Amino acid sequence: MNLGIALRKTLFKNSLVTLNEAMSLSKHLVGCFAPLGMTVWVVLLVACATPASETAAPTSVVQVAQVVATPIALSSITPTIATKATAASAPTAFVTAPAPGADAIVPILMYHHVVDLPIDATESQQTWTVVPRNFDAQMRWLARNGYRSITMAQLVAHLKNRQPLPAKPIIISFDDGWAEQFSTAFPILTKYGLSGTFFVYTHPIDHTEYMTWAQLSELTAAGMDIQSHSITHPHLRTLSPDAAFKEIAESKTTLEKRLGKPVVTFCYPFGEYDNAMIEMVKRAGYESAVTLASGYRQRADQLFLLHRIRVSYNDSLDDFGKRLP
Repeated sequence: MNLGIALRKTLFKNSLVTLNEAMSLSKHLVGCFAPLGMTVWVVLLVACATPASETAAPTSVVQVAQVVATPIALSSITPTIATKATAASAPTAFVTAPAPGADAIVPILMYHHVVDLPIDATESQQTWTVVPRNFDAQMRWLARNGYRSITMAQLVAHLKNRQPLPAKPIIISFDDGWAEQFSTAFPILTKYGLSGTFFVYTHPIDHTEYMTWAQLSELTAAGMDIQSHSITHPHLRTLSPDAAFKEIAESKTTLEKRLGKPVVTFCYPFGEYDNAMIEMVKRAGYESAVTLASGYRQRADQLFLLHRIRVSYNDSLDDFGKRLP
């Protein structure tokens, strides 16, 4: 049966409803049927009639209006849950290159062994070793204090070409290519979102106590930085010029061929160098070199005499923090 006809019959069977009652009923019907997209007939009474009597009642004027409800998708009537606004990520701060002749504040940490030592360890062993739990604490301290690890290539580009660096840049370097640098230091670095620079000499690779080529490839794939420390770690100044140059140049060539990445920095074995060694390093195609000289101020006019900070076995976390900018 047509909804409008049924409504009128119901309303006027015995008596007329009041205007207020009709309006109330129309609102109720619109609320019930509008979401379903149905057509609602609303009876609007222009005048209120008196109850029916034995005598004929005046004919009431009735207007019938058609209200078409717009269909609403069910999903649109689902309550919307307000989400908490989140702050936009802060842009990474950068350090601009220093003015010509000025210092760049970029500490280069220097590690060798990352192992536990026996109680009777010699002073020399303690000098070149850091216990794993201390190394973990040091990396955690760096991460919590906002330091951002960079590569040697980034430092060179900063000093030579004035390329910007992340705020609080730091290089975490390891000498010699010992096996525990992969098995112990590498997982700790990745845990704190840091990268390392590994100065390896190529002759002992794949030998006991040293990293393998496969491990070096894995480090490279993980974003670590592999640089040169010669072929056999000799006292370069005791060699003939040709032999010394071979140690410097061929280690670079070998690493680049095996790992497929540019090698831009040389690490002087035993920290020994002179003007002749520096010239050989330049001639071999390197763009910088690191020493054992302590400090964190680097200069564009001293790219082949970069300073580092040695970290040792008995350094407390407080000692560690005080030596950094």
